[in-house]
Amino acid sequence: MSSLEKNVKRTPPVSLVVPAFNAAAYIGETIESLLVQDYPDLEITVVDDGSTDDTSDIVASFGARVKLHRQANAGQSAAMTTGWAMSTGEVLGYVSADDRLRPAAIRRCVEELMAHPEVVLVYPDFHIIDERSVLRSTLRPPDYSRRALYAKLHCLPGPGALFRRPAYEKAGSWRSDLRQIPDLDFFLRMGLEGSFYHLPEVLAEFRMHSASTTYRAVPFERGEEPQLMVDAFFQRKDLPDDIRRWERETRANANLLSAAIHGRSGRTGIALRRLTAAASHPPTLASFKALKHTLLIARSAFPVR
Repeated sequence: MSSLEKNVKRTPPVSLVVPAFNAAAYIGETIESLLVQDYPDLEITVVDDGSTDDTSDIVASFGARVKLHRQANAGQSAAMTTGWAMSTGEVLGYVSADDRLRPAAIRRCVEELMAHPEVVLVYPDFHIIDERSVLRSTLRPPDYSRRALYAKLHCLPGPGALFRRPAYEKAGSWRSDLRQIPDLDFFLRMGLEGSFYHLPEVLAEFRMHSASTTYRAVPFERGEEPQLMVDAFFQRKDLPDDIRRWERETRANANLLSAAIHGRSGRTGIALRRLTAAASHPPTLASFKALKHTLLIARSAFPVR
């Protein structure tokens, strides 16, 4: 047996963290999807981040199969940092308290991690489901490229992504001061530790509903997070030359992302100013993504009645 075959057959312990805040409506389904994984060494930790509903009672009903940690409300990022600090796995991941994994999700992602030693993170395709768990669409993210992540700020990994603990420890955990895009910030730092791998199989389900952070109106400060994230990132002294050369394009795309967040939250004037700022890199302003964000802003300014 070759060394590669031995590596592929390894089953390193995996630790999943489920951050939960008032998640009683869906967390039972989420946990059930984790308990039926066809992987032999899986640790599940739910961090109840100050819920005031029945979240903890539902989690506790699963018994010793699921670790439950309760803490005062500190936000999703802090909850995951707590959960990963409590965990023991060589491979880490997280699942939102309203999402689900397919039964083969952990096994398939680990197999690809073991088969690609240079890869620090694996991310699969996923379904988008609604409040009633009805399939709405399938999202197949593009294959990994540094330009897509760093220049265009495409948040490539979605639900079901797994990553290596050593890379996580070097990159650092999620920033607790970011509430809108802590995942993108984390992936920018994680990508400095190695490449990602897109696994073209549907292995997760992302739930779309009105309470999702992705879709609801948010305070002004959250709309400013893309610029704060990029400012902090480009202050680093260890950025490779190719990433450093993309700074103008990155900042333009940060303005596009900010425009979308403000526009979705009804702050049309601010959104238009951010859109104008993206003109510092004309190809970005002329992109399809810019068109989508412009239409979103226009819909918020002139809603159909």
